[in-house]
Amino acid sequence: YQRLNLEWGALGDTRYLRSDYQFQQHFAITNRYTYSFNAEIAYGIGLQGRPYPVFKNWSGGGLGSVRGFEQGTLGPIDALGASIGGNKRINLNHELYVPFPGAGNDRTLRLFGYVDAGNVWGENEPIKFKDFRASTGVGISWVSPVGPLKLSYGKPFRYVDQDKIQKLQFQIGT
Repeated sequence: YQRLNLEWGALGDTRYLRSDYQFQQHFAITNRYTYSFNAEIAYGIGLQGRPYPVFKNWSGGGLGSVRGFEQGTLGPIDALGASIGGNKRINLNHELYVPFPGAGNDRTLRLFGYVDAGNVWGENEPIKFKDFRASTGVGISWVSPVGPLKLSYGKPFRYVDQDKIQKLQFQIGT
């Protein structure tokens, strides 16, 4: 799976260019074990001497990003300590899916282990490897009659003191 989004703000008070590229690959190790890789890189810039609009910032942390961190809390913070996101984002996700004990060959209910890494950077911050946050954990994935469900438990192993940790996370859909 590959996806490229481009957005150009050419009218109104804001002038900006925003792009996002995602690559996803699933590898069947055997008919019961699957390795999954996801990478996403995003960048936005203000145009015609205008700053990049803060309402177009990306956020990071949580399911769909770097699990083990509270949703949307990675990256720059304002003077009050609230996360404001940034115009640059990188996410890397690795998952290994294994059969759920007792489920036989049922691929709708599976266990997984993961390692996630990434972060969000502000307009005047350079992307540096030392700023990456990372976590590892385990979870359960179930393709239920109401849609896909995912429950994960993770522990960050690369973080800073002000990061907001959330070890247990739950997702319905996508």
